Amino acid sequence: MTYVIGAIAGLILGGAVGYLKNLFLWQRYLQESEKKTAEEEKVGGLYARALISYAVNILTLLLAFVVRNIVPFDEAAFLIGTAIALVVMNKILAAGQKKTMEKEA
Repeated sequence: MTYVIGAIAGLILGGAVGYLKNLFLWQRYLQESEKKTAEEEKVGGLYARALISYAVNILTLLLAFVVRNIVPFDEAAFLIGTAIALVVMNKILAAGQKKTMEKEA
């Protein structure tokens, strides 16, 4: 049972961080890129945001690793759930944004 609770807690943590990362990092980039016309600024911003996104993922997994001895459930399931949720949330939100952009076009 501690495996299930750990996995659910990891999914919650990874999902929350993935959603917030998408909200503050990528949606803001899409809104800003519609306003700007210079392609160089778009590419530079894209690279910077991709690096920030990777850093947020690494820090989230590092946080999950650091608190592994504090949490009252299985730490391996917590880490795996966090990693899976970060990846899946990114894919789900990217697909949702694509559908939204197709409806607007």
